Amino acid sequence: MHLRWIILGVFAFTYAFLCLSQRRRAVGVWVGIALMVAARYLLSGQDAGGALALRAVFLDAVSWNVIGVLAGAMLIADLFMASGVPLLVADLIVDRCRTTRMAIVSVCLFAGFVSAFVDNVTTVLLVSPIALAIAGRTRVSPVPILIGIAISANLQGAATLIGDPPSMLLAGALRLGFNDFFIHAGRPSLFFAMQVGAAASAIVLFLVFRRHREPMAAVEVVKPKTWVPVGFIAVMILFLASSSYFDPGFEWLAGTGNVVLGLAAFAWGMVREPQEAKRILTRYDFPTMALLAGIFVLAYAMDKFLWVQAIADGIVGLVGTNQFAAYTLIVWISVLVSAFVDNIAYVALMLPVTKSLAAPDAVGGDPFLYAAGLLIGACLGGNITPIGASCNVVAVGTLRRHGHPVSFWQFARIGLPFTLAATTAGYLFIWLFWS
Repeated sequence: MHLRWIILGVFAFTYAFLCLSQRRRAVGVWVGIALMVAARYLLSGQDAGGALALRAVFLDAVSWNVIGVLAGAMLIADLFMASGVPLLVADLIVDRCRTTRMAIVSVCLFAGFVSAFVDNVTTVLLVSPIALAIAGRTRVSPVPILIGIAISANLQGAATLIGDPPSMLLAGALRLGFNDFFIHAGRPSLFFAMQVGAAASAIVLFLVFRRHREPMAAVEVVKPKTWVPVGFIAVMILFLASSSYFDPGFEWLAGTGNVVLGLAAFAWGMVREPQEAKRILTRYDFPTMALLAGIFVLAYAMDKFLWVQAIADGIVGLVGTNQFAAYTLIVWISVLVSAFVDNIAYVALMLPVTKSLAAPDAVGGDPFLYAAGLLIGACLGGNITPIGASCNVVAVGTLRRHGHPVSFWQFARIGLPFTLAATTAGYLFIWLFWS
């Protein structure tokens, strides 16, 4: 039996598990990795380079700098959410809107803005009460409102390094710092592509809610408990923005510094409000970090055993040296795949493919072009269906708990045009500046 085929088989089964299961996903990934490593030691002569040796798995495959950025950001984000500041901002936005339509679209855009810096699921959980309150005051169904919030949050998660795990995967693969999501190699980057996409999708939201022109009732603005976490958020952004100057290879500084900053924020939380800090620690998302680390290893194994190159060769066989065709294929296949399957594992697998496509003996071009197209397609494609992104699942679950079941087509009726508008705008923006 050949080790290379075992790697492919284990990857396929692990990927299927990620697509079909919403529980113990990190455990499933690491069981798959354990099977790969066990096969490697049983067939050691077929891994002469030691790609799946334990040292390589934990030191070479995993981007610990990315894991560190995520670990610190999650602590600070949870404290920020618990402070009540985001809820205050959402209330102020709604309070200044004259019509229901303006209030709904404004809250969706606000959810997108928050999601550029905070986990998408947390954003949906935060903004959901506002959506339900709007629906209650105006007797509008909360279903389209909450769907709009979820897909807006998912869109902007790709705008910054800390917005979504696929963004962190891209940063690790191309050694991009925080600033590179704004300006990379002197050209506009993913943040601006996502804003163009958000502008296009906002038009879709205005059309979806065009009939809701009822006057918006006044809301009760609740004061936040503390403003200190806003300071931690600001320090984190400034630190990540400046760390690339001292660590241009994105090797260690951003992750190490963000962990230290996150621990400092948590220590402040323990002093100020111990019970809330303990609740944050009990719900801290260790499984997501373990899942992300495991996906790094799976993608690394597929690359080292030449399956990534096989995928790249297949794309080259379809498009030849036509860069626009290759870029377009990457974007829209990613949209289709991510509508139904986990985009984290998909992005991890395909990022090395984008590097291979950029080689002079393949399609050629800048690897960032294909990688950015991959991220846009994979992150926005999840907005088409209720199972395409975690925040969609949370939004649908929230609606179900409040007596509003959501069908597949009910979600897709909003998600599909939203995705097509946002993806087309962002995809053309990247091509314009990076072709």
